[in-house]
Amino acid sequence: MHPFHLFALQLTHHLPGTWKSIRRWYTRPADQSVDLWRIWTPPEARPALAGRPHAATLLGPDGLELYLVEHRQDRVLICPVIPYGIHEDITDRIPAPPAVAAPRDPARAAWRATDRVLPHYTAALATISGLDVRRASAPAALPAPAAGVFRTPAR
Repeated sequence: MHPFHLFALQLTHHLPGTWKSIRRWYTRPADQSVDLWRIWTPPEARPALAGRPHAATLLGPDGLELYLVEHRQDRVLICPVIPYGIHEDITDRIPAPPAVAAPRDPARAAWRATDRVLPHYTAALATISGLDVRRASAPAALPAPAAGVFRTPAR
């Protein structure tokens, strides 16, 4: 297993609630585009996340979803993801929750995510539920995670 994917799996053990990690690896930058369009950032910021061969999607409680991507050798970016069924233009109506850079230490990265991303992300999701938002005609298809899915034990 690649060290980045091992880090993502270890991170799930430190986040609140039950999380699972889905490994992502891209042989071409175009393969990453499906995942990048769901990241809750302004569209002009998404190209900065492209071109990284290793990433991971963390699936958490209550539909929370985080996208991890390599940033530098010792850092990772933790990005909130637009929920399935919500059109990406929600980024025009609701400010994006912050994406943060975190060290590649699972405990410290979990603290960053728990302290700086998840509170804003859950507040934004609560705002969405109170609005009449445009729905996506179909959720973006993700590649089947077959051999890349690792589940964390329930706490």
